Amino acid sequence: MIADFVLRLVAGIALMWLLMPRGIVADGFFRIQMLVVLGLGVLLILSFQSAIDQHDSRYAGFSAEQSAALAGKSRLLQQLIFATAAAAYPGHVFWKLGRRKAGTACILTIGLTSLAALTVNAASGRSGSLLYQQLFAEFSSAAVLGATLTGMLLGHWYLTTPTMSLKPLIWFCRVLFLAAVLRGIASATAWIHPPVEPLQQLQWMWLSLRIGGAVVAPAAAAIMSLTILRHRNTQSTTGVLFACLILVFMGEMSAALLQQDLGIPL
Repeated sequence: MIADFVLRLVAGIALMWLLMPRGIVADGFFRIQMLVVLGLGVLLILSFQSAIDQHDSRYAGFSAEQSAALAGKSRLLQQLIFATAAAAYPGHVFWKLGRRKAGTACILTIGLTSLAALTVNAASGRSGSLLYQQLFAEFSSAAVLGATLTGMLLGHWYLTTPTMSLKPLIWFCRVLFLAAVLRGIASATAWIHPPVEPLQQLQWMWLSLRIGGAVVAPAAAAIMSLTILRHRNTQSTTGVLFACLILVFMGEMSAALLQQDLGIPL
């Protein structure tokens, strides 16, 4: 579960890199971001290897052919994760030296490998939902996580580069709102089809944390941040995004617990 969460986080960061207006952001921001992805990539490699060594329970109950297919996907997933982590180190060096073209090539590599790993992981999961529901949930979750974390870290960067344009931070706030809406739609789709059995009290608590933390909180934080940025107050915006990040982490972990219990990607 931790490995799945970290994979969505890495893929979300890479997705934001691919979509954001990189040309007006300082090189130093991407230099630090590469180190963040490198650390998360190493954690992913160790987490997935630990799951394989302990005979991950997701393979239990499958036939020999199904187990072999899942084992093949697991190896592919490890290779993609390793490629993601491996591309982050030279990316850090290139952005440190101001080689934007080479640094951008590393961003493209990390984006392709991490998003491919997210797709493979979603396809190999043992869930009662349809594949498109699982993919929708995975990518919308990655978008919320990536927009919140990367936007918050970008807000911190204005302390060292106060003259940088506010357009990238405004862009992140708008994308965060859109990602929260998509996350809500993904959850509603999975909830409606197939119908969910009545929830227990603990599951209702997880569901409230999931909706409040990963849907309501980021949407509200995005609106608040856009309002604050009208006054060019980046520090307050960063504080709002930091508080939102904690709630988003709680919401996404609650969603993982619900999926483990119910078998649907809420």
